Amino acid sequence: MDEICERIERAALLHDVGKLVLRANPARMTHAEAGVDFLRRFARPEDEDILRAIGHHHAAALKNLAGRPKNDISYIVYEADNLASGSDRRKDEDGTAGFRADEPLHSIFETFGGERNPGQTGVYPLQGLLENDSMQFPKPAEHTVATAAAYQDVYQYLEANFMKRSPFQMAIPELLHILEATMTYVPSSTACDEVADISLYDHLRLTAAYAVGIFMYLKEKGETDYRDLLFTKHVQEFRKEKVMLLVSGDLSGIQSFIYTIPSKGALKSLRGRSFYLEILMEHLADEILESVGCHRSSLLYTGGGHFYLLLPNTKTVEMMLGTMHQSVNGWMLKNFGTRLYLAMGTAKCAPEDFFAGQTGTRNVFAKVSAKLSEEKLRRYSGGQLAQLFDPESAVNQVIDGGRECAICHTSTPSTQLVPYGETGEEACPMCAGLYRFGERILSRDIFGVSEEALPDALPLPALDDERYLSAVNLHEAEEHGDWQRLYVKNRMDTGEKLMTHVWMGDYVTRDETRKTLEFAGLAARSGGADDAAGINRLGVLRADVDNLGAAFLAGFPGEYATLSRSAVLSRSLALFFKRYINELCKGKLLGEEPFSLFGREKKPERDVHIVYSGGDDVFLVGAWDDLLELSVDLYRAFERFTGGKLHFSAGFGLFGSSSPVSGMARETGLLEDLAKGNPGKNSIALFGRTYSERAGRTEGEAVVFSWPVFIEKVCGEKMRFLQQNFSFEENRPAGARVLLGKSAAYRLMDLLSRREKGINLARFAYMLAQMDPGAKAESYEAYQRIRPQLYQWYKDETDRGQLLTALRLMIYSVRE
Repeated sequence: MDEICERIERAALLHDVGKLVLRANPARMTHAEAGVDFLRRFARPEDEDILRAIGHHHAAALKNLAGRPKNDISYIVYEADNLASGSDRRKDEDGTAGFRADEPLHSIFETFGGERNPGQTGVYPLQGLLENDSMQFPKPAEHTVATAAAYQDVYQYLEANFMKRSPFQMAIPELLHILEATMTYVPSSTACDEVADISLYDHLRLTAAYAVGIFMYLKEKGETDYRDLLFTKHVQEFRKEKVMLLVSGDLSGIQSFIYTIPSKGALKSLRGRSFYLEILMEHLADEILESVGCHRSSLLYTGGGHFYLLLPNTKTVEMMLGTMHQSVNGWMLKNFGTRLYLAMGTAKCAPEDFFAGQTGTRNVFAKVSAKLSEEKLRRYSGGQLAQLFDPESAVNQVIDGGRECAICHTSTPSTQLVPYGETGEEACPMCAGLYRFGERILSRDIFGVSEEALPDALPLPALDDERYLSAVNLHEAEEHGDWQRLYVKNRMDTGEKLMTHVWMGDYVTRDETRKTLEFAGLAARSGGADDAAGINRLGVLRADVDNLGAAFLAGFPGEYATLSRSAVLSRSLALFFKRYINELCKGKLLGEEPFSLFGREKKPERDVHIVYSGGDDVFLVGAWDDLLELSVDLYRAFERFTGGKLHFSAGFGLFGSSSPVSGMARETGLLEDLAKGNPGKNSIALFGRTYSERAGRTEGEAVVFSWPVFIEKVCGEKMRFLQQNFSFEENRPAGARVLLGKSAAYRLMDLLSRREKGINLARFAYMLAQMDPGAKAESYEAYQRIRPQLYQWYKDETDRGQLLTALRLMIYSVRE
């Protein structure tokens, strides 16, 4: 990066640090003055231009720069601050009346999805991003304030980091790390008549993205009179210019790439593939940023096979994007054929497009989305198409068409033995590497990208050649040393080479020896233990957020529709699905009791594996009952997190542990589609059709319920009634409950599933009569409750369907 550009970016990232300083240490000065006073301790004489920009990023102070050159960087930081703020902050926050110093950060969902209801969706306590490694749920606004003591804690953490390495000398990525760790829950504005839903960290990084964009745009045009363009004469005209470029990337083929594998060694292959794709997208975003001279300040979002970048609108950037796009897809053709493809779309935008009260933000995102859709219809360049149609090209060349990879099922010039169990099977080098990668990531949380291929490294695309990805521990990272960049998983480590942390859902269930359970071991945990009663099945859950695309385009009302809010929304969802989901799997629900289907006492940690959890969707496997209970925990937590403004729909299926992964993914995908087809979405579809070898017949059909109905009616009403009044365990005394053996339970299910009326109602009533234990029996009172209640539910089609599902779950819980 250009040295001047980096100094501008650094000034932009630090320009509002004085807000934190002043809230922690109240004084009679502006926050700009407080920032300069605090930062001067760490500055060198050559950093005076950065301090000057920090102290003059408001108009009143900037007027005092009349004697400075017209190209002073203060003018760029000033305008970048204005653009990043948009209408999110309209007043000068320096102790003026109308500002509440202890105002906490509000949930981004307060202004989302309709009219604003102040404090209704909750506010966040002031703390570091991962303080105590705990989740942050919004809390009631009337009970939560940001105290001076809490600000002092955050201030001291920031100061301690700056004392270790000066903010004027640390690498920009490290500075971003520290700002994120300290300021994610610090509100940017505390004006009483405005919503404080933008964090100081998000404001600082967006200011930096605008500052870099402005500098590079003006530099290419040869403009150096920043004062006239950005402060005095031509500001309004400048804000109409197409200064910035919104860039979106979308990776196609993720589902088939991850899930088209055999059942043997499935866990390692699945984890290796899903983690590889996560790092691939992080790497591609960083490769683009590095090639155009930007840092992660310009990265709005990455996750779920997608990224958004806010870059300078220059010819150089456009050229580099085109070159990178062609290079990446050429590399993917060579390594994956047509299975993976990176689509990219761009939209030129003026700063005023992203201001609140305008429709520009929606229009720009809609334009990028349309460009992506268009790009996917014409994937490859002329040269790449020629390769695809040339049987002699490197893309199509194989040595022996009869040698097929056991995992991806494509012919390959070379194969390697993958150690599946005791025998091993032939697999292509890429699939073999992904399998080994899946093993290594269970014990390593640092991912290094290097120019040199280390043992077991996986290839990655690059602008000029090829890079290599290795999963390493801290010792291995330090021993090698020669990394292009390092990613750290689920930690907030700082350091010059630790370019960024990446949030990843990485929870797995381990046995007593700390070995990760394979699918058979997970299925055996159904019921809470290997020897527990109940059907031995693997549960599979696929889910994603309803209407998320529409939410990004129209989720915020016009007066709140700003780029900063779109960025915060994206980051919040990624934090939930890529980081907080690990805590939910551990049973850490912050005040909520874990959901229980059958009321059994179980350990809080769920017997599940996170296979994939991206920006808005998840794929989980586990002991079927634990996973179904976790799905309710996940739903409830998401309701709390979003204030009920967003929901997700899910498909849940039961499978034998040796079922093909591709089949499980396909079936649960169909169930997920059924859930999304339910009116209002916000639903779960369960079961699907399964063949029972023991019964010699196809059992069950998919059932769809809204989440509230499933939780409150199926489980909370029908299942609890069955548990309280029936005993399903034939080898134990029924006591005060009516014994319902397995054969009788199946006959009851059969009658409930029949849709014809008349004769079946009579049969149902007759079966209820047969259950009569006699007036002297201990279970007679239970029978007196059972007969009228079940008869009433049977007559109502909705209640009957709910009862059938509840009964089915009860049978699964005791069936051998």
